Amino acid sequence: MTSRIDARDTDADRLIRDVLDRKGKAGFIVTAGAGSGKTTSLVKALAHVTAIRRTQLRARTQRIACITYTEVAAAEIHGDVQDDPLVYVSTIHSFLWEAIAPFQSDIGAWIKRQLAAKIDEVSGKIEKAKTPAKRDRMTQDRARYQRQLEALYSVRKFTYSVGPDWGRGQVGHADVLKMVPRILMEQPLLAKIIATRFPIIFIDESQDTETDVVAGLIHVYRTVKSDFCLGFFGDPMQQIYPTGIGQVPVEPGWAVINKPENFRSARRVLDVVNRVRAAADGDTQTPGRPDNLTPEGHAYFIVLPTDADRVASMDVVRRWLAYRTSNDAWVTDAPDGVKILVAMHKLAARRLGFANLHAAFHPKNPPALATAFIEGTAWPIMPFANVILPLCDASNDNAALRILRKHSGLVRDDLAGAGRIRERLAAARDAVTDLRGLVAAAGPGSVGKTLRFAHHTRLIDPVPQLARYLDPDGPHSDQVLSEKAREVLDAFMKCDVRELQGYLRYVSRQSPYSTQHATKGAEFPRVIVLLDDSEGVMPAYSYDKLLGLAELSQTDRENKANGRDTTVERSRRLLYVCVSRAREELAVVVYAENVEAAILSLKVSGLADEPLTLSDLTYDLGKDPSST
Repeated sequence: MTSRIDARDTDADRLIRDVLDRKGKAGFIVTAGAGSGKTTSLVKALAHVTAIRRTQLRARTQRIACITYTEVAAAEIHGDVQDDPLVYVSTIHSFLWEAIAPFQSDIGAWIKRQLAAKIDEVSGKIEKAKTPAKRDRMTQDRARYQRQLEALYSVRKFTYSVGPDWGRGQVGHADVLKMVPRILMEQPLLAKIIATRFPIIFIDESQDTETDVVAGLIHVYRTVKSDFCLGFFGDPMQQIYPTGIGQVPVEPGWAVINKPENFRSARRVLDVVNRVRAAADGDTQTPGRPDNLTPEGHAYFIVLPTDADRVASMDVVRRWLAYRTSNDAWVTDAPDGVKILVAMHKLAARRLGFANLHAAFHPKNPPALATAFIEGTAWPIMPFANVILPLCDASNDNAALRILRKHSGLVRDDLAGAGRIRERLAAARDAVTDLRGLVAAAGPGSVGKTLRFAHHTRLIDPVPQLARYLDPDGPHSDQVLSEKAREVLDAFMKCDVRELQGYLRYVSRQSPYSTQHATKGAEFPRVIVLLDDSEGVMPAYSYDKLLGLAELSQTDRENKANGRDTTVERSRRLLYVCVSRAREELAVVVYAENVEAAILSLKVSGLADEPLTLSDLTYDLGKDPSST
């Protein structure tokens, strides 16, 4: 076990153990604010259960399930419990597939219903098509769905992968999230099996877990009669994905446990964190460390005019922060320097050189691919992330064969005979040489040229949807591409391959810029939060509306009147997540058309007492000889 196990108990930890020690069914919801040690409480709960129930769980061949949001988080918890075999840690997708995989006939029946519904939907659209070309395309799509439906009868086993290929028995990520909760509701045996295999289930980051998934797990709790415990760890204030449930509904008899401490932030940073949250739910956090171990830290609000040059003004901000805090880390781009958080990936994309790539994945009314792009998991980009760019990096020469064995059918499939192996390796070597030439040439359209070449030479094995796009008459011709997906792919092919390098640095947290999505659960010593609606407004967020600098829309007013989520609430949650990433030093930079109005709003709202302006910064820097 790690030091998390040995961390000092909080009241929340003791209350969680009280629930876990109960007989029969039990449930709890832990609300843990930013920096409160939520993961520590989760790990301590796992340690407690494995200690007191190890003999019983082993005798019944049962395990404890811990569902996390990402593979990175799962690996971290695995390490915390020293890979204890009694603890099954996985992402929600993997957990759901593990549960549903034995129910092969139910999976087939669900897919058949989906295909039948799609055929009916497309048939209705064909009748309303306004142009012959659109009518022909939809007719072809219906035929493809029909072929997939017919192919299902020859599928012997359904498997799980990133992208769906129903006609060949392959279920995708999105399918699992829709399918399993539905089958859970319809199939009592599945709920019983889950509860029997996993008598204790913990869900991390519960606020961002899909509503249907939470409903399915609560359905398990309601229907089983055996010993069963369901625990949620999260914070509605940190909900950043629109599909997340936010507040988990409380079942009768469940314990609602609050964890109010903050072990992360210095006092002045925590003051800002509390001010941001106060207007939302009134909850505030207290320092979790003793007074003598809690630093004062630094926190500033700075208001800049929107007509200021973004690069030059941010340079002034960073130099002033270095001067004011006597810390040159503010002006370096090293990993331990400063993290600059922006509300919109578009802002980071402009600064890091992948604006066209970002635009390609964000057309009007963006598809699900836009969310995957934000998370760094969009399937059109995976061939570049996993194969193409690594093969073109000379520092990976020794790993080239390993990369190809994992991702390329060229050196993996049909290799009977030594001659065939030598032939394939020679072909791969020549293909990689040509691939490097295409990437080096770069330029507009180089994404398409590179991707088509890599597919043609079998250096990559793209997901079925991408294979269908690259080779419409190939083995995956029965795949149906939505108009939105096709629109994204058409724009993606026109991009410059060099933009992918900046993008991949960004989503892997190797650049100073990031967003609240990319830094989910992370913390940094120094953070700058940029509030700038003028560089491109996301409909779901508006800092100007949050600060009262822009009027609410009719939709905002209707949502507020009906008790639904509004732009202001979403923006406040986003700001809360951003400011709470800082451990020691924080600066919130607001770009405003009317600087004086913004300063007044910050004061009236209680967010800041004395916001600074560009003239304040330049005045101080003018007094500092080292800043010139």
